[in-house]
Amino acid sequence: MKLNLCSVFMALTLAASPLTAAAKSIAKEEVNVRSGPSLKEEIVLKAPLGYPVKVERSKGEWAYIRDWVNNRGWVHKALLSDIPTAVIMVKKANVRSGPGTDKEVVAEAGEGEIYRILERKGRWLKIGYYQGSESLGWVRSDMVFGE
Repeated sequence: MKLNLCSVFMALTLAASPLTAAAKSIAKEEVNVRSGPSLKEEIVLKAPLGYPVKVERSKGEWAYIRDWVNNRGWVHKALLSDIPTAVIMVKKANVRSGPGTDKEVVAEAGEGEIYRILERKGRWLKIGYYQGSESLGWVRSDMVFGE
């Protein structure tokens, strides 16, 4: 059986390319998200410390990002962090003592609140406060953006 060299090359290229956007978080307070990859471009959003984003592409020292409400823009890569964070996407999320709906509700998290991701277990995320990493509890991953 003959292999088509073009088909092999395309398969290797697709296997090596990321299928999803890379998860990052904002590394400083009030980071400017711009309409283009330059300090001269218009500011379209100010992102707070820990704000989770997905990097969709890069251009030099700039990253094109998307947030949980589909805002998009450019951020200098030095202002991004690998610290895993999540923003609550629902009006109210039950935070539980363990990873499961049978676990006790220990707190509630509201829409737009940002937390550090401390651990993952299946469809569940252990979240905590960004500063100090104090644990709050567990939420389902389908209630957050950023993981």
